[in-house]
Amino acid sequence: MPRLLQLASVRLGARHVDLGSAGREQRDRRWAAFEAALDLAVHEHCDAVLVAGDLFDSNAQPRRTIDRAAAALGRLVAQGIAVVILPGMTDPYDASSIYRTYDLAAIAGLPPGADGPHVLVPGSMTVVLPALDLAVRGYDADGGTLDAALGAPPDEAERGIRIRVGIARAVPGAAGAGDVSQEAIAASGLDYLALGGAMAPAQGEAGTTHWADPGPIELLEEGGEEVGQVLLVTLEASGSRRVRIEPRAVGRSRRLRTELDVSGVPDADALLARLDGLADPDLACEVRITGTRPPGLTVDEAALEAALAARFLHLRVHDASLPPTPETPPVADSIAGHFAQAYASRIAAAAAEGRSDDERDAREQLDLGLRIIAGSTGMPV
Repeated sequence: MPRLLQLASVRLGARHVDLGSAGREQRDRRWAAFEAALDLAVHEHCDAVLVAGDLFDSNAQPRRTIDRAAAALGRLVAQGIAVVILPGMTDPYDASSIYRTYDLAAIAGLPPGADGPHVLVPGSMTVVLPALDLAVRGYDADGGTLDAALGAPPDEAERGIRIRVGIARAVPGAAGAGDVSQEAIAASGLDYLALGGAMAPAQGEAGTTHWADPGPIELLEEGGEEVGQVLLVTLEASGSRRVRIEPRAVGRSRRLRTELDVSGVPDADALLARLDGLADPDLACEVRITGTRPPGLTVDEAALEAALAARFLHLRVHDASLPPTPETPPVADSIAGHFAQAYASRIAAAAAEGRSDDERDAREQLDLGLRIIAGSTGMPV
């Protein structure tokens, strides 16, 4: 009854420049989640750890990152836990691949013949673990499709092995959608398919084959209170071949992209309070301000971000709201009136053609122009 730990989208070494000053903290959180996952593998008496792509954020990593990752994985292998790694989209197996440049087992100080870390690369896509009666095979489109790769016959090394597990970086979908179809998964004959690459956890069953993707180990995209997780997968080699999949949380950070309509927000203090209602020190939040601003509201993006910086992991405010409509339209036969009429035509044309950015710019220009006219002439607008 093999017990596996599956993780994906680890992306060690990610710089997170989009998070500004919080980028370094988020790098540390990725390491913490990765090391917590490996500790879980030991605590749960796992037989093997599968990394379904994107262990590193890129192939251009400093040596200290490689050393730290190799040492962490080496500790598992030294305790009898096999490690199988599939290169991904962020750390592909190409001419500059980390997996070509560095020997993770040697860096970890493991003896020759140690059970990992195994890297699945062209020409060596199958790892057999005889003591578990288990074969792990990596799948890569390799210029074709993953559907075709899954339909290939078992490797010679897999013959006679009772439990077959696949590992691929793909998103399942219906035939013709996603990276791999449910039909191809069902026809693969695998007991389990470990996937990576999705932005959120997912799992399912196609025919007799179970599949699952734990999602990113850290900074989970969208979603409510879910955080980055790994999967404990138990495979039974008897009768109906049952597969048990247990998610376990290891991450902390979440990412939220949302919109806030300020049409009914009276002033800057009320807007600050609305944003504060989203506050969470583990949340990287991007808020797009929409709607038409009331006359008493000014949106100062930098001031809002500074005021709430300590309440979020990271906060980014983007003002896409429209300026208020003048409470009293300018007199038609006046400088302000002619100016307003000209811009009204631009605004109407942009709205009719669906050019929302142009419409917003024209509204901003109208609002600013009317204020300048009022300030220079003393005329009400």
